[in-house]
Amino acid sequence: MSITPVISIISIFVITLASQNDAYRILAIFPLHSRSHHMICHALVEVLADRGHQLDVVTVYPVKKTLKNHKVILDLQKVVNSTINQFTIKLASKIARNTIPIQTTLYGNDLCEYLGLPELQEVMKNPPQDPPYDLVIIEAFMSDCFVGVGYALNVPVIKVSPQIIYPWLETSVGQLQYPAFVPSRNTIYRHPMSFFTRVLNTIQNHYSQMLFHYYTDTVQNGQMRKYIDPNIPSIEELEKIVALVLVNSWPSLSGIQPTTPAIIPVGGLHIETNYVPLSEELERWMNESTSGVIYFTLGSMVNIETFPETTIRRFYTVFKQIAPVRVLMKVANKTALLPGLPDNVRTSSWIPQMAVLAHKNTKVFMTHGGLMSTLEAITFGVPLIGIPLWGDQFMNIANGQSLGFALMLNCEDPSEESISWAVNEILYNPTYREAAKQHSIKFLDRPMGPKETAVYWVEYAIRHGPEALRSPACDMTWWQVALLDVYGFLSICILIVVYIIIRIAKALLSALFRSKKHVKLTKSD
Repeated sequence: MSITPVISIISIFVITLASQNDAYRILAIFPLHSRSHHMICHALVEVLADRGHQLDVVTVYPVKKTLKNHKVILDLQKVVNSTINQFTIKLASKIARNTIPIQTTLYGNDLCEYLGLPELQEVMKNPPQDPPYDLVIIEAFMSDCFVGVGYALNVPVIKVSPQIIYPWLETSVGQLQYPAFVPSRNTIYRHPMSFFTRVLNTIQNHYSQMLFHYYTDTVQNGQMRKYIDPNIPSIEELEKIVALVLVNSWPSLSGIQPTTPAIIPVGGLHIETNYVPLSEELERWMNESTSGVIYFTLGSMVNIETFPETTIRRFYTVFKQIAPVRVLMKVANKTALLPGLPDNVRTSSWIPQMAVLAHKNTKVFMTHGGLMSTLEAITFGVPLIGIPLWGDQFMNIANGQSLGFALMLNCEDPSEESISWAVNEILYNPTYREAAKQHSIKFLDRPMGPKETAVYWVEYAIRHGPEALRSPACDMTWWQVALLDVYGFLSICILIVVYIIIRIAKALLSALFRSKKHVKLTKSD
């Protein structure tokens, strides 16, 4: 089944609707059980609801505050296992060594089974008409199957990428890839790269993309045909109704590369809407920490207390040595923490991260390097000590290191010397904080803030349909985009011309040789 008629119908439908009404009904589907990913997804939902659009949301983490024009139609907490404070350092290391196979299963294929839930089945088979849906928003990560919901409802789809855009997502919107100077995701390569690094970078880029499709294409296409329509086109075809992708990035951090208009950077979208103030007690403690505070957390999933005993003792030793500088450490289960915590260390199972980073006494952020945390640190100009665990965390910290506001530690076995050097270097070498402040200014300097940018382009996609920003590369094969057929044709033409020239030259030389021979024979006669 061709997708072109569907796109034409959608375009006419949304343009006609836009002329009648400026408020739209949007279905948002966020099935991934990662708290950090939901921060940007729900920030988008909140700003759209504030704009007056009606949001029907499928989510694992419902918004706790009351919002106008917002309704949770499916709370996935009843069918998923929370990932909050559930990961050990050992498990994180295991995932890091086998990222794509694990993530495509746990955060991709497994989530696509939600298409069979009664609430989603009802939405697709008996969609509301008072008013009908104008758009579907889905998270762009490992579960592309949810693009099929847009097909079932006959409306455009927008993807939201809480991470820097991955190569398979780039391909889906016709984004050309530049491994010559753009480091492959989940690597620590930096531009400029040597020849052999560019070779490795190119291989890594293509290999990760092939691996993603190997684990997801057959399974997720089958799930769509099982739960949506036996004759539904493949995900590759359905991605042509993806109008644009909102990406949690900004060039000052992620680097410069030419992009298609369908990729909209909105890095930092979540920061304003997720800002929680300090409690009175914590604010008093922060204010009293006049020698400075180091904030230490590994995010919402991985627990610091699961570090090996030797590593914990190394942290304790270093933290004790830097007193009166204080340390604020997120520890999910304090009873599991090794005894001997230094007096200058305060622990808590939950910490309002952005408020801590915004405090004037926060000097260093020790972090796993998740993108949300990295963007928050940049926003508030706080230098980083990165302890990356998996995925894009290595790239995020490597970016910060190359820009001069971060240092990286080995998560599996950091030595006491390396921890001590990094802590003291960031604390007492002002260049890191100056670089953080400089890049904060650069990160925040935009023609429109991320909220206004996101709202504008979402409304644009509804008004003008999925073809408005779609790259012509979406309609071409990779070898046509790379002009291999053109270069091949030109090469053949050149070879033919060279061949003809050689044949003509040989014929002329042969004729000339015969003529000279004939003259010699005539003279001899």
